[in-house]
Amino acid sequence: MAIGSPGADSSNLVTRLIGGKPMVDVAAELLGQMPVLWGRYFTSVATSGLVEYRARRENQALRDRNIRVLPIARQTKHVDGTQADGSADAQLNAEDLIKTFGVSYLQSQGGRFIMFLDVEGTPSLSTDYYLGWARTLVDHSQSFSDGSVTIFPGVYATQGDDTTWRAVAEAGQRGVQSQGAWVARWRVRGCGLPLEWDPHIVLPRVKIPCEVLLWQYADECHGGDGFDINETNPNIDLEGILSQCVLPPDTPVA
Repeated sequence: MAIGSPGADSSNLVTRLIGGKPMVDVAAELLGQMPVLWGRYFTSVATSGLVEYRARRENQALRDRNIRVLPIARQTKHVDGTQADGSADAQLNAEDLIKTFGVSYLQSQGGRFIMFLDVEGTPSLSTDYYLGWARTLVDHSQSFSDGSVTIFPGVYATQGDDTTWRAVAEAGQRGVQSQGAWVARWRVRGCGLPLEWDPHIVLPRVKIPCEVLLWQYADECHGGDGFDINETNPNIDLEGILSQCVLPPDTPVA
């Protein structure tokens, strides 16, 4: 069995200092190389706080290290709601990502990106919410950018959350094409090196209509203000995954 390329995600700035070093560099020292991607949250343009991606404080650190931003939609308490709930949230998520980086820049990056809906299992995802969210994410990103940018839906959830994966499968039967899954199944609590990709451990028990692109195998490296650790699916072309993430533009710190 093979090992994928390393990635990370956090609910804090990638520039947060751990032991006097930026978190991105702490991750690289642990993993033996720079992460290829880093998951950060995009809820809405109006959302405050450091949980949200802060372009002016994070762009340059990621750009300089050639780390791509993996966009995550964060409204975990809504995901068991209605189609209307999902649609409303998707509009905010799409506008946040597009306004953060700009239409012309995203177009220059290929214009096609994935955004993972964060499902923590409390509550699990409903089919109705996902139908509204996934369809609107695609449609609104296209209309908001005058056709220049398309954001495709993906789902992040724990491997054992059968309710969520059934919702993804049912939505697929109703015409929603998920771009990929990101599965959390922690084999290490805290910091740990990438593990061999074992489909018996990683893949959901429910058959889903998309590939699992990422495995989160360790959580809370350096605590809750630190980072979770992931690896890409080694059986999928890495460039195909990275092309759906955003390499931030040069944003020199004033």
